[in-house]
Amino acid sequence: MFEKIEEVQNYLFKYLETRLDLIKTETQERLENIVIQLIYLIVLLLLAALTGIFLFIMLALGINEWLDSRYVGFLIVFGLLAASTAIWAKAGRQVQQAVRQLLFRVFNHK
Repeated sequence: MFEKIEEVQNYLFKYLETRLDLIKTETQERLENIVIQLIYLIVLLLLAALTGIFLFIMLALGINEWLDSRYVGFLIVFGLLAASTAIWAKAGRQVQQAVRQLLFRVFNHK
């Protein structure tokens, strides 16, 4: 009788050990996927930012050429960027709430 109890105990221990290993592997896989996605997103955002910078420089040079000036195009582009920065800063709370909702949907999506 004690042999049966020991056998069931061993099977139960092996089952729990296997289950914990499975949970550990699944968690590690999820973390790896998150890290890979974050690295991809960081590189993509960096490339998009560089592209945006060059586009704004080209826009400023185009305005300079159109207005036959050396600085007015850069001042206009600066003004547009400063205004958009101010608007973005004013909308901080709403933007933060929208990002929270987006992250909630992304991380709770199965």
